[in-house]
Amino acid sequence: MTDIAPPLDERVDLALFGDYAGLSANIQRRIVESRAKPNESKTLRLFPTSEAAELVGLSETHFRALRRERPDFPEGTVVGGNNRRAFTLAEINTMRDRLLETTGDQRYRVRRVSDALPVITFANFKGGAAKTTSAVHAAQYFALKGRRVLLVDLDSQGSLTSIFGFQPDEDFTENDTLYPFLRGEIKSLRPLVRRTYWDTIDLIPANLSLFQSEFELPLMQHRDRNFRFWRLLQSGLESVADDYDIVVCDCPPSLGYLSINAIYAATGLVVPVPPSMLDYASTGQFFRMMHDTLATLGQYEKQTKIFDFVRILIAKFNPADQNHKQIARWMSLSYRERVMENRMVVTTALDMAGLRKETLYESGASGNKRTSDRALDHMNAVNAELLELVTRTMAPAHSGEVA
Repeated sequence: MTDIAPPLDERVDLALFGDYAGLSANIQRRIVESRAKPNESKTLRLFPTSEAAELVGLSETHFRALRRERPDFPEGTVVGGNNRRAFTLAEINTMRDRLLETTGDQRYRVRRVSDALPVITFANFKGGAAKTTSAVHAAQYFALKGRRVLLVDLDSQGSLTSIFGFQPDEDFTENDTLYPFLRGEIKSLRPLVRRTYWDTIDLIPANLSLFQSEFELPLMQHRDRNFRFWRLLQSGLESVADDYDIVVCDCPPSLGYLSINAIYAATGLVVPVPPSMLDYASTGQFFRMMHDTLATLGQYEKQTKIFDFVRILIAKFNPADQNHKQIARWMSLSYRERVMENRMVVTTALDMAGLRKETLYESGASGNKRTSDRALDHMNAVNAELLELVTRTMAPAHSGEVA
């Protein structure tokens, strides 16, 4: 397979699409390889002392002192002159654990304390709404805060899977995705979980074969009236609930059987919406379909599905665009407190990271530091708001009402 398309011939047969699929896979592989060492998988960058201290919740001076004084603290890796050091995410999590053990200070407790497992699903049936971008940045932010995260890719395009350095249709078979679980061939999600280069992020990958579920699940429902296809993922997550503090689901751009599974399993639902008239109108249609679908499922369940929270995230927002600002105001007036206070802002740093199949958290302060810092500030604000929602709704006093 070459990296160049064949000469243009207006007569097209199926072979052309196969050629183009191969070309796309080659380009994606080159992008991943360009960001990793030769013949090695993608790796996560080291965090300099200033970032590591901030993540642990200490001043840089205190952090340095503890590293020198405590033999149980990781030493990090020397990365420059003057004995400058940087740390892996695993080492940062070790520091949190050590501090909790020795001080008992609850600010270092990052593991889930509630029995219930929070599941955040990112969904919208319109493509290009930044669902995957939102989901992966949220998951990585939670991991940076010490949470053990399970990412579930339900989109057969496998965009989320590819961000973690995998070639979905080459590295995985249909039996590595949710497909065998949804068919009832395995009873637990545990065999499907894959470690990633992020210390506390695991992934259930997706590839094109997962799309077969959209045809098979309705047939299974037709054959067995007692079959509850919408409960499959929810029941599967129970098999791995003790391993994680939070689950993040990325849905396909449709309200099909896979999305319904992720939505029904969710304790929190996030709907990313770009500030355009078409997306604004589409969101209303999405909520109408959601209402009708959940109402139908409620008749079977004899109870209504309740979310801990539902939020609309204004995505791809350009604060300099007057049309964006106007539509964002309309959205806030329409959906009121359901619209997240913080917005996913379009930035050069986010665009450049996406071209490299990276996230802002993986890129760090690359390129122009001021630009990178501004992009990170916007992204951190969005994800801090989400984490606060999860923490608040999972508190012992939580009543189970929709937030």
